[in-house]
Amino acid sequence: MLLTFLVALWVAPAQEALENEVKVFTVGREEKTIYQGFDAEADRAWGDLYNHTLLKIPKSQAALLPNKTYPIYGEDGYYLAGLDVFHQLHCLHVVRHALYNDHFDDPHANPEHVSHCVDAIRQSLMCSADISVNVWQWSEELSAVVGYSSQAHSCRNFDKLRDWARERRLHKWIDIRLFVEDGLPDPPIIS
Repeated sequence: MLLTFLVALWVAPAQEALENEVKVFTVGREEKTIYQGFDAEADRAWGDLYNHTLLKIPKSQAALLPNKTYPIYGEDGYYLAGLDVFHQLHCLHVVRHALYNDHFDDPHANPEHVSHCVDAIRQSLMCSADISVNVWQWSEELSAVVGYSSQAHSCRNFDKLRDWARERRLHKWIDIRLFVEDGLPDPPIIS
């Protein structure tokens, strides 16, 4: 089972889009990002981060996945897929809506969904385990040592991954109640 998992990491469909880059995170206090706040522009920016969650991949890539995925009706040789980063961003957006529920009317921000999302984000953070070092520096203003958050991180190039996903985005509605006959063998399920 471990070998299957290692092979799956190597042949993940988006592997070709992986590229690392150094990014300096903003603290978000003095210098705000477009993702902060409650206005329509911030909400639109959040939606744009993950609005291509349903992708189509060719049968050759679907056959290499450690878990079987579903064929797309009317798209012979293509299968449904999604990158988990987009699910994680969706979840963070749901948590954001739940935290600021006086600004948003989101039926997805119910306690059960939020609980699922918080745990999905926890698992993702622990899986990726960012090992960038947080440093402490003297603050003349506060006359104390304070944490300094604007340090460099080694990141995957998100824009490149998002472009990869956009090229494979499924642009039609999928009837999830429609059974499609499939010839792919069942791989070992990794749970």
